[in-house]
Amino acid sequence: MPTFPQLENLQEPFYPFYVITAVRKFFFYLDPKRTGKIMIKDMLTSPILAELYELRSTQMSLEDAMGNWFSVQSSLRVYDTYLRLDTDKNGMLKKQELARYSPGLTNIFIDRVFEEYQTYEGEMDYKNFLDFVLAMENKKSPQ
Repeated sequence: MPTFPQLENLQEPFYPFYVITAVRKFFFYLDPKRTGKIMIKDMLTSPILAELYELRSTQMSLEDAMGNWFSVQSSLRVYDTYLRLDTDKNGMLKKQELARYSPGLTNIFIDRVFEEYQTYEGEMDYKNFLDFVLAMENKKSPQ
């Protein structure tokens, strides 16, 4: 990861969370049937890879960094949101915790989200939260 200039300040303890965050976007868009597989040609021609490659730039404005899913700033923003929502600090999100993501989320919507995603004893893990954030931040996308 340190080969991308924009990732030089990424702290080593955050590496596993960064990798999960980065990989999740590829699977969210390029594996619509949720098979756990992505065709290499799809990945190579994807605008997602181009977004990742933007991190090769030695200079990136804060605005551009916040808009790039793969930047340190964006990854930390999503991770910090997850930690902030996890009020009981068990590493998982209950419906009530996820409902705090945005004031406009209704109980019916949250129930539907939890029906759609695989949960663990009724709680959402970080990977499913990433899918949720990608869906919420890209509402016009068919995924």
